[in-house]
Amino acid sequence: MEFAMNFFEHQDRARRKTGMLVWLFVVAVAGLIAGTYVLIMSLYLGGLEQASQQREALIHQFGPDTFWRPDIFIGVVVAVLLVVGGGSLFKSAQLSGGGEPLALSLGGRRLLNDSGDPVERKVLNVVEEMALASGLPVPPVFMMDHEQGINAFAAGYQPEDAVIGVTRGCVENLSRDELQGVIAHEFSHILNGDMRLNIRLIGIVHGILLVGLIGYYTLRIAAASGGRRSSNDKGGGGAVFLGLGLGLMAIGFVGTLIGNLIKAAVSRQREFLADASAVQFTRDPNGIAGALKKIGGLNSGSKVTVAKAAEASHMFFATGVAELFATHPPLEKRIARIDTFWQAEMAADKREGHVQETGTAAFSPAGAVGFAGSAAGTMPPPSSAPPQQAPLAAPSPEQAVESIGKPTSQQIAKSHALLESLPQALREAAREPYGARGVIYALLLDADFTSCQRQFEQLAAEADPAVYRSTSQLHKLTKALPRESRLPLVDICLGPLKDLSPEQYERFRDNIHALAAADNRLSLFEWTLQKVVLHVLDPHFGRKRKRKTTRPAPEDVSTVLSALAHAGSREQEMIQNAFERGVEATGLPPLNLQPWDRTIFHRLDKSLDALGGLPGKSKAKLIRGLAETASADGLITSREINLLRAIATTLDCPMPLIA
Repeated sequence: MEFAMNFFEHQDRARRKTGMLVWLFVVAVAGLIAGTYVLIMSLYLGGLEQASQQREALIHQFGPDTFWRPDIFIGVVVAVLLVVGGGSLFKSAQLSGGGEPLALSLGGRRLLNDSGDPVERKVLNVVEEMALASGLPVPPVFMMDHEQGINAFAAGYQPEDAVIGVTRGCVENLSRDELQGVIAHEFSHILNGDMRLNIRLIGIVHGILLVGLIGYYTLRIAAASGGRRSSNDKGGGGAVFLGLGLGLMAIGFVGTLIGNLIKAAVSRQREFLADASAVQFTRDPNGIAGALKKIGGLNSGSKVTVAKAAEASHMFFATGVAELFATHPPLEKRIARIDTFWQAEMAADKREGHVQETGTAAFSPAGAVGFAGSAAGTMPPPSSAPPQQAPLAAPSPEQAVESIGKPTSQQIAKSHALLESLPQALREAAREPYGARGVIYALLLDADFTSCQRQFEQLAAEADPAVYRSTSQLHKLTKALPRESRLPLVDICLGPLKDLSPEQYERFRDNIHALAAADNRLSLFEWTLQKVVLHVLDPHFGRKRKRKTTRPAPEDVSTVLSALAHAGSREQEMIQNAFERGVEATGLPPLNLQPWDRTIFHRLDKSLDALGGLPGKSKAKLIRGLAETASADGLITSREINLLRAIATTLDCPMPLIA
């Protein structure tokens, strides 16, 4: 069963589907070439027959009247490849910035992370909780304000540049549990590798559709110029031009059908998988099933009216536009797979007023905020040393591998409680660009007074004055923050930090390096924070990630396992035992334990650059080895959790919260 696969298998499956997509594209282009060639030769030979007085001259000028003309065929091939390939590349370039350009083209409005509007706060909190539970940066959320149907989408190339889009009808008509089911469905697409595939589909189909558009405009030009042509035009040029336009439109129509077939072939089974994943994440089948039922009972259903909805139809939560080949399974089938006791009686319940009433009753400002207890949360009084997390029971290697990309309801509940525990000042600061920089800087401030003074001097000289003030105000709050809450807080900051200008980002980047180096030593947490932040933000601002194309050496695995073994204990015997168990779990021959010295983080950076290019199965073995190393003593500390998180993030393997 497809759903039984783990994160790495899903990623490999998505890559194979991308390969299948390439072959389908090749077949589609070959069909367009053949159709266009037949059309042109038919028009050419037909024109020769009509122009009988000029026949010999035309044959002398353009060649014999045979159907197979290699010169014309080559010209058709070049022309079709230029049109289709150029159109696909152009559309892909438009969407190269990740999910945001697509969300904007669909009429989406970026929601401010610190929005106080109850409707907006409702969806922002659900997305925030799901992201923290999954081990992902919190994605930006876009609201399609003019869409009353219930729908949503996830878009982007990588989890780091993903966005979530929702219609206003989705947020207003659904209860919090139902909305959580929809958002969990979209997160499944992010985690299962569907987003890149979906964006490539848009580019490919756009290129195919251009052939039909060229036919349409050719036909319009022929019709507009027809009245001005002389009745003595015996060459039949006008008729040929008209025939060319009609023929290209017909070929374009067939191309549209091919494009929709490709979208349907790729996306239908992925929707069933995403539904199943949403149920697994939330442990509440009534959530997503309730959302699907409300779509069936709402007059506007899941309809999306924006003009560009058709090209992104395969990305929506439910069918957004009418298509000959549906990209989504029927509602009845989706509901029946989730709710085995459901009887398809939607036709009798299609009363919009009823659905609106249900949705409104389920919504309240308290539910929108998403915190059942206090809004502000409470923290222990600030102290020079942050509270220590008691070691947790370590997950087994099998559990660690299976948990990647699959947050559970327990982890979602933990993310909810974690958010609730954050002081209100920290939550508000993390949700806007100035405050987010202040939070990151404050987390890097040293407990040593002298070092801390040097860090403040650095910020006073190089940071924006408003950011400097924010850092000063947040300093005590971040120092009192439990260690296990720090990286999730960083995740909240990452979205607003993407709104920095390139110049602001370069200054921010320089400052975090300077703050970490202020005491002439790099701590594990400082390295971890920098690794997570830069891994997510550098590509957004045009800095390419380092990925070695050569096969990683066993020494790279040794470096990573050695670092984790040292992070978990100070006793040499326990360190050696944890390292050896980790190596054994990877399936590699015995390796040498590396020391924890001043070069450890430099070696870690180089090794992770190499390991980042591993295929899915090899990454799974490495994660198993890391989990075995961390669990060697049966417990896992906050130091190990933070290092594991940084390694997993760098490997593009989102690690859920350890509950």
